[in-house]
Amino acid sequence: MSTQDNLMTDDKNYYKIYYVNNLEDKLVTEDYFAKESNIDRLVYELVGKLTDVPEGINLKKSIPDEIQVKDIKRNGEVLSINFSENYNQLSGISEILRRASVVKTLCQIDGISKVEYTVENQPLMYSEANPVGAMAGEDFIDNTGGETTYYQTVQVSLYYTDLKGKKLFNTRHNVEFDGTISLEELVIRQLLAGPLENDKLSPVLPAGTKINKVSFKDGICYVDFSEEFLEGCDGVADEVVVYSIVNSLTDIGSVTKVQFWINGKPIGYYREIVPIDLPVERKFDIIAES
Repeated sequence: MSTQDNLMTDDKNYYKIYYVNNLEDKLVTEDYFAKESNIDRLVYELVGKLTDVPEGINLKKSIPDEIQVKDIKRNGEVLSINFSENYNQLSGISEILRRASVVKTLCQIDGISKVEYTVENQPLMYSEANPVGAMAGEDFIDNTGGETTYYQTVQVSLYYTDLKGKKLFNTRHNVEFDGTISLEELVIRQLLAGPLENDKLSPVLPAGTKINKVSFKDGICYVDFSEEFLEGCDGVADEVVVYSIVNSLTDIGSVTKVQFWINGKPIGYYREIVPIDLPVERKFDIIAES
């Protein structure tokens, strides 16, 4: 680090303003010396920079022109930013990057540890059922291998089994989430990938199973699998297979039931044993005590 860099980082008024590059695949910073020292006025000053045109010609605003910041409130160390309805037009990597740029910029302020988003006074949602919640700068991970993309870490419950295959064991994992799929689909993909080696647990879903579609409506998560799902998992009770999915999904938000489909069509039973013709509710007595 140069002498000039040391002087900058030692200056209490020095901040990095995060912007999105033209390709929208990474964040780029510009140095900025703030004028305000009062925390509330400083917040508005930095938000103003995020809505201004960056000096770099290959950079994009973190908050586009069509999105209005309607109000900003502070509750202790949590800053709440309320956006206009147009915010919902952002999606996928573009939305994650812009959100990361705002959070990482504002969480540099002494006294601001997290930022939460609302849209027309309603919480920003990952999907129809799952709110994003308050975010810290370190919640966003820079994937420096190959193409640079920012992910947000989210914690999910995943239910696997042991060598006996008769009970479910609840594990909690932090996983990277880029917003390109729903949180419900992310959970199922994690189940298909199987447990981590240090979990000392066994997979619960049949090998070769593919996800055709995952959707959510009115508390029900609709999961459409390929026919391989019906082949079962060696050494695992059929009931454990079904409820690994149901229990994992009902742990992530407003999902109360799961409707199973195979190639777009409902079926009566899973392997002629477990009824899945109607939406399936969570099962508690299949969960191991430890």
